[in-house]
Amino acid sequence: MPGALLALLSVPAPPVPFATQRTEVVAFTASDVTCSGEPIVAANIVWPFTAVATRYGPAVTESPSPTYRFSFVIDAQGRARTIRRDRTESPGWYVDTSDLAPALAASSFPTGMPQAKCSVSFKVSVTPIEKASMPDLYELASRPDSIGFAPALFERVRPADSNCPREPGQYRRLNLPAFEKLSQPARRPSWVFLAFDVNAAGKPGNVQTLGTSGDTGLERAGREALLANRYEPGAGFHGCTYHFYHNGSANLAAPVPVPDTPLDTGDQPGCIVDPKSIPGLLDGSAYPRAFWRRGIEGAAVIGYDTAPWGAVGNVRVLGSEPDEAFGDTARNALSNARVVESDSGRRGCVQRVKFKLPPKSTR
Repeated sequence: MPGALLALLSVPAPPVPFATQRTEVVAFTASDVTCSGEPIVAANIVWPFTAVATRYGPAVTESPSPTYRFSFVIDAQGRARTIRRDRTESPGWYVDTSDLAPALAASSFPTGMPQAKCSVSFKVSVTPIEKASMPDLYELASRPDSIGFAPALFERVRPADSNCPREPGQYRRLNLPAFEKLSQPARRPSWVFLAFDVNAAGKPGNVQTLGTSGDTGLERAGREALLANRYEPGAGFHGCTYHFYHNGSANLAAPVPVPDTPLDTGDQPGCIVDPKSIPGLLDGSAYPRAFWRRGIEGAAVIGYDTAPWGAVGNVRVLGSEPDEAFGDTARNALSNARVVESDSGRRGCVQRVKFKLPPKSTR
């Protein structure tokens, strides 16, 4: 009887996990740049930011690396505009591709040679984080708003002999470089990744540069700011890390005007939108984040109808430059807008929306 009871209570071994987890660094390379089927040479193709991705699945099953394709036109100023993504891509795994269109918009082509029916492919290369180069990892760890960062990234950029926690105690004084005084090429941010020690009095010292984009002005200002920090007194630590990131020196204005679109009627009776109903557009919180990061401004033209009870409907994008993200953002905001109630409402309203960034020194 006891033997039978033990048999009933025996617990089987846990099942073998189905999936494995792999953290990888993903880089993008522009290729196959053509207009009307003919190859063209860009004056300056801006490389998209690398990304960190985590994949799940049996290690023996490798999904092919995807290729992301975009169509666009080139205006007389040599700028890519009317950027549209090929939505047929289905890579089967997630990676942050939000910088692909902004990188294309920040690129430059020969001036005075407008082109139509252009396209570009961004090919993906994947490197396990354990084999990724340290400069790539330092740049990734220096970004203020990257998505999908895994603990494995921070473990790799942490100095080997570090005994420092993520923060070496509470701040008593925190300093930043005077970013507004630093020179910096537009739309390609600078960064510096530093290591330092903190003594028992909470004073930093022994600052070392582990990685840098090559901006000596930012590196010098960053080291000076870090040495002026103060932390709460304690046991002291070595191998702490800190980084500074400078997001450029100038904004890239939106292409003006948005071509082939109707005139604005947003100030006419029946079309006037209540500002309180579109706060995200007015305070900048709805700005497409990836374009904000590169300092790229945009414009959109939105068509809509209004109802007698003040609702806004039939909202549609009539134009969006330099990329469709600006039109999508404006359409989503105006879909929730309100107008003053009227007897009949109105059809065929048009609202032009300008996405403006403040000067870099105030961001």
